[in-house]
Amino acid sequence: MRSEKKPLQAGWVLMTNAFVDTSVILRLLVKDDDLKMKAAEKLLRNAGKDGITLHLTPVTILEIVWVLEKVYKLKRKEIRELAEAIMNTPQLKVEQEETFRKALRVYEENNVKFADAVMGYWGLERGIATVFTYDEKDFKRIEGLTVKKP
Repeated sequence: MRSEKKPLQAGWVLMTNAFVDTSVILRLLVKDDDLKMKAAEKLLRNAGKDGITLHLTPVTILEIVWVLEKVYKLKRKEIRELAEAIMNTPQLKVEQEETFRKALRVYEENNVKFADAVMGYWGLERGIATVFTYDEKDFKRIEGLTVKKP
């Protein structure tokens, strides 16, 4: 008799959705802990089979870029490639994916701080094209934004 796969249960609640923390994604990217990396790979590999949708929050993407830049001292091109590889992972649902893709492009190509790029594209995608800031330099490098001081 064939057994059917059932979604995992967390306590008394049937788990069909979960979000993945930055620490798990970083193990996949930097490969600095073989045991944790293999567990993270297994999580991704089995998520679809187990009926679980794995989500990446906007904060997770921001943290990934920050840690790769500040802690691991990677170049922007490599950071963009790694972040895009994670966003291209079919088992992961990325919140605000288009915002992050555009932000990664200007982060690398126009040397814009990543958080500023994310905020700029968040606004543009919602029809908000004016930003009030004292940090004009980076925002002026995002096409379509009007930059003003308060």
